Amino acid sequence: MGGTLALWYDERETGAEIIRDAQRILGIEQSGIVRPEVELHFNLWRDLNASLETNFLDVGIRVRSSFQQVKQFYLYVPRRIGNDDLQDLSQMLKFGQTLDAVFNSVVALGDQGDRYYRTVESGRHFTTVHSVDFRLNGDVRVESLENDDGSTGSLIVFTEGLCARLRQQQSEGCINSYIRFRLYLKGDASELFSQEVNVNDKFTVPIIGRLELTEFRLNEKRSYPTRIAELARNGQFYVRQIHYFLIRDLRYELTMQHKQFRKVRRLEGKLWRHYLLRNGGSESVAEYERLADRMVIYHWREDAQDNRPVEDFVAFASFRATSRNIWLYLIFAVLLGAFGSTLAVGLANLVNWSRAGTPVAPPGWEGWLMLVVLLLVSLLVLRWAGWGVLGLISRGVAWCRAGYAKLFRRLR
Repeated sequence: MGGTLALWYDERETGAEIIRDAQRILGIEQSGIVRPEVELHFNLWRDLNASLETNFLDVGIRVRSSFQQVKQFYLYVPRRIGNDDLQDLSQMLKFGQTLDAVFNSVVALGDQGDRYYRTVESGRHFTTVHSVDFRLNGDVRVESLENDDGSTGSLIVFTEGLCARLRQQQSEGCINSYIRFRLYLKGDASELFSQEVNVNDKFTVPIIGRLELTEFRLNEKRSYPTRIAELARNGQFYVRQIHYFLIRDLRYELTMQHKQFRKVRRLEGKLWRHYLLRNGGSESVAEYERLADRMVIYHWREDAQDNRPVEDFVAFASFRATSRNIWLYLIFAVLLGAFGSTLAVGLANLVNWSRAGTPVAPPGWEGWLMLVVLLLVSLLVLRWAGWGVLGLISRGVAWCRAGYAKLFRRLR
C-alpha cells in the first residue's frame, strides 16, 4: 500500500489556439491556460475470493468540455502492470441496467457507431461512450518507470489516435464523452490500495481478528516520484468532480474513515451481476449475483469549489473482520494434552529408574524425551537468569559510577 495515482495530458499547440480563438469570437476569453474539464469515477472492488476475481479498480473518465488541446493523456500507477491487466468496460455497460447503476440516472442506449455509442436521458444526449483497445499497438500502451527509491511504476499512455476519435465525435455535436476501463490488481498490485494486519495471535485464540487498511490517492503531488512530478507539471486537467466508490463484503466492518462518506448502501445483485462478469456472458451469473448481494458500497465525493478544480483526492478507511479459528484451537489443545501426558509418563519412568536398588528396566523413549525437555528448559532458565544477573550487575555498576561522580563534584 502506498503511492498515488496521477492523471495529466500533453497539449496540442493548434488545439489550444483553436480554443482561444473560439473564446475570443464568443466574447468569453479567459486569461491563463485553458484546461479541459473532466469528471472522474473510481470503483475499488475489494473482496479476495478463491473462485471469483473481485479485486480490481474501475476507472471512468468523463470529458465535459472540448478536447481540442489534448494530444494524449496519461495515468500513472505506482506498481508494475501490463496491457493484460487492463480491460475495456464499454460493452459491459450495455448489459441490463448497468448504465443506470453507473451514472445513477435513467440512461438509455442511443445511436451506435464504430467503437462508440451514444446514450440519452429524457430524450436528450447524455454522453457518448467510447471503446478503448488495450491490446498491443492499440489505443493504449503501458510503459514501466523506475523510481528514485528503486520501486517500479507504470505509465498508461492514452495515445493520439484515441484522442483524435474523441475530438471527431465532439465535432459532430457530442461534447460529452466517456471511457471506462478496469485495472485488475494482481501480483505486486494486489496491495496497491489495501493492506491486511493480524491484530492478535492466531495460535492462541479461537477467534482471529483482521484489520484491513484501505487508502486511495489521486494527484497527491507530495507523493509523486521525481520523474512523474516533471512529466505532470504542465498538463493538469480541470477536475470538476471525483466520485470514489469502495465496495466491500458485509463481513468487513468499517471502523474508521478520514472523512465522512456521502452515502452508504447495499449493492443490488441483479443490477450489477453482468458488470462483474469479466466477459459479460452468462457463465457464473448466479454466483456473481450472490456475491453482489453480500456487498456494501461506500461513496465519497469531491466537487470543485469557487472556480477552483479538485487538485488532489485522498480517502482512507479501515475495516475489521473476524474468522473462527476453533479447529486450530482444538488441535492445539489436543496436542498439548497428549504431549503433557507423555512427559508425565517419562518423568515417572525416570524417577523409578534413578532409585537405587529398584529392579526396573531403563526408561523408554518417553523418559529420554522428558530428559531432553528438562535440559532445554534448564538452559532457557539459566540463560534468562544470566541475562537478569548481568542486567543487575550493569545497573549496579552504573549506579556506583553515578554516585562516585556526584560525590566527587561535591568534594571539589
